[in-house]
Amino acid sequence: MTRTLLRGLAFAAVWILVIGFPATTYSQSLTQRVTGKVVDQVTHQPLAGVSIIVLEIDPLMGTVTDDDGSFSLDAVPVGRHQLQCSYVGYQTYTTEGLVITSAKAVQVDIELSEGVDLASIEVVASGFANAPVNNLAMVSARSFTVEETERIAASVNDMGRMALSYPGVQQGGDDTENDIIIRGNSSFGILWRLEGIDIPNPNHFARPGTSGGGITIFSAQLLSRSDFYTGGMPAEYGNALSGAFDIHFKHGNLQDREYRIKTGLLGLDFATEGPLSKDRSSYVVNYRYSTLGLLNKLGFHLVGERVSNDFQDLSFNLYRESEDKKKQWTLFGMGGLSLEHYTPVANPADRQPGIANEWEDRRQGSNMAALGSTYTHLLNEKSYIKGVVALMGSAIFRMYDTLNLEDVRYRYNTENYNDNRLSTAWTYSLQMNERWSLKSGLIGHLIFYRFFNETNPRSSVTDITEKQRLVNLDGGGTTYTTQAYTQANMQINSRWSMLGGIHLLYLGHNSTIGIDPRFSTRYRFNPDHYVSLAIGKHSQMLPLAAYFYQDTTGLQPNANLPMIHSNHLILSHTYITRSHLKFNTEVYLQQLRKVPVKPDASSDYWMLNEQSNFPQFPVVSTGKGMNYGVDIAIEKFFTNQVYFLFNGSWFNASYNAFNGDTHPSRFASRWVSALTLGREVAFRNGNTLQFGGRYLFNGGFRYTPYDPALSDQQNTYVPLAGASWEGQVPAYKRMDARIAYRFNRLRYSGIISLDIQNVLSTKNISSVGYDAVRNELYYRQYPGGDFIPVLSYQVDF
Repeated sequence: MTRTLLRGLAFAAVWILVIGFPATTYSQSLTQRVTGKVVDQVTHQPLAGVSIIVLEIDPLMGTVTDDDGSFSLDAVPVGRHQLQCSYVGYQTYTTEGLVITSAKAVQVDIELSEGVDLASIEVVASGFANAPVNNLAMVSARSFTVEETERIAASVNDMGRMALSYPGVQQGGDDTENDIIIRGNSSFGILWRLEGIDIPNPNHFARPGTSGGGITIFSAQLLSRSDFYTGGMPAEYGNALSGAFDIHFKHGNLQDREYRIKTGLLGLDFATEGPLSKDRSSYVVNYRYSTLGLLNKLGFHLVGERVSNDFQDLSFNLYRESEDKKKQWTLFGMGGLSLEHYTPVANPADRQPGIANEWEDRRQGSNMAALGSTYTHLLNEKSYIKGVVALMGSAIFRMYDTLNLEDVRYRYNTENYNDNRLSTAWTYSLQMNERWSLKSGLIGHLIFYRFFNETNPRSSVTDITEKQRLVNLDGGGTTYTTQAYTQANMQINSRWSMLGGIHLLYLGHNSTIGIDPRFSTRYRFNPDHYVSLAIGKHSQMLPLAAYFYQDTTGLQPNANLPMIHSNHLILSHTYITRSHLKFNTEVYLQQLRKVPVKPDASSDYWMLNEQSNFPQFPVVSTGKGMNYGVDIAIEKFFTNQVYFLFNGSWFNASYNAFNGDTHPSRFASRWVSALTLGREVAFRNGNTLQFGGRYLFNGGFRYTPYDPALSDQQNTYVPLAGASWEGQVPAYKRMDARIAYRFNRLRYSGIISLDIQNVLSTKNISSVGYDAVRNELYYRQYPGGDFIPVLSYQVDF
């Protein structure tokens, strides 16, 4: 009934969008101000005299930057427009299509790279839209914008869901969550960084030992252009095996106050930004409360009949710069609270004896917060220093009860993971001469932790004895981590550049250290055609709670485990055509070492087969693994009102458990592919109707087949010896869709949109179960095909 209602609402929304949009046209010509700042990408020094023009506007519109690198275009027509920036000695840079609306000024910060002097070569798209913000990233990296998290179908401003459109990335084990798997690696291996400091998992409904959750805490209102890595990161990134999100906050409007209200299935958003001191300091803040939480309080449960979800989050950024423009300060923060509650069947007489969730009352959730301040000082024309100091904390909890016929509660699982940190990070960058640049930094975390895990396994859903109670974690204390890195970039000649560096990671708890050398190089045939190579080691500590598992004697056998490390080798080829098509191919090899395994010859346990959690039994770090494959991507940048991205990846992922046998890893789905596309239809005054779609076609997830004879004999699932993760379910297929209408009026603007995940209601497989009566395995499917519509309405004024 609930899903039928959702489908009805979704199609009603489409009807309103398609039929109702012409009524919002407006006769008066509408314009908006576009402001920004242009700086050198390496030194961050402002660049004066840079030519800024708005492409494809008649008559020609443009300006040049002032002495402090700032510029202002005061009457840009509303709609989607690109800016082209050119300066003697620097590569020409063209922005992505900026969405200009009547009610919200656009602010764009641009970093230019020094030019590559290739005589008589026409630059087609150097420095184009998705080039990484970090100029030292040579492979497996791209930037993204907040507008991209919005227009990609079913992304709903969530970076994890957006990344499913990128090469080598596939969904995690649950379609309702935003975990991602990069090149066959567990989602455990992803780093989150905000404003230069590593942060805890920034997702609602986070779980221990993973980087994902239900939905991001980040507010789209605060995001600036940021980077996403799928491997081969430069030496400034540590404590990550597979990839990284490097997130940047924007600063608020320095001249006018602006407001935004957004309502939708995911939440009610209230945002504002504006000057604190005109042209010198600003603020931007966003608060969101879960719409699901409000509906739950009214008695509507869209997630499940007896499931309620509630979350809220707050993000802000305060910005100030000195009068001479040489110093900048920010005060930033983000925080989120989330709770998921599964309730039992209300009447005990209606509970079925064999259905556990009808007897259980389960609460689980997570809280996360980060409060920090940055300081950036341009020391001279060749160098700058940036520092970050932050207080951070995360709490993940689970409280599971079962009830008897008299509704007496019995706690069978309690988990609490509390991790609070005082952190700092400092970076020094120096342009030594035209050929050499240096970047070095320090990162430190003082960690205050408290972990507790108590379980009491039951022989049946009504077993309420205390005989099996077991405490796996119980303790708290203080420890620390330190990181240091340095990297030097050399421009050998106009075509060839090299980057070398080293990253050190130290964990004070057990005095383990990761020493990670990194090297990358790039050769340019011309600015839009180049090959790159990266090789390096990447170390990551275990989830902190993993070191504190205690056995029945109170000992901690895992306390001194070393860090896991992965050796990356990546060869990349990129070519951008005159029609703004980008062709990219990457071949990669990853060697995983020192992965925790269970010291039992009959066990297939390998920690990186887990998408979340960590070993709560004795392990040794002798496991190995290998991933190799190829990613191919063809992308058309958003020009002429059309964009698309097609990518296909073939890969293999295998591991060696304690006995040395080789098996496919859990995430060895063999192939990943995605087609993402979109089209805008423009009307008067920048009003646009946007259509978008995404089709995901990936290899199915893996499972371990069962032993028919032993399973029948023991009346329960018994894995087939020697066949770990050899089984594979049918391919995963999903089509997402988006339709949106953006309108502009004299004093306000807005957008109404509908995103639908799994618009065809394809019944993908969610898990594999065992039927003891028939002695066979069966596939469980997502209920209702996991059709998820997200309708939202946003207005700016």
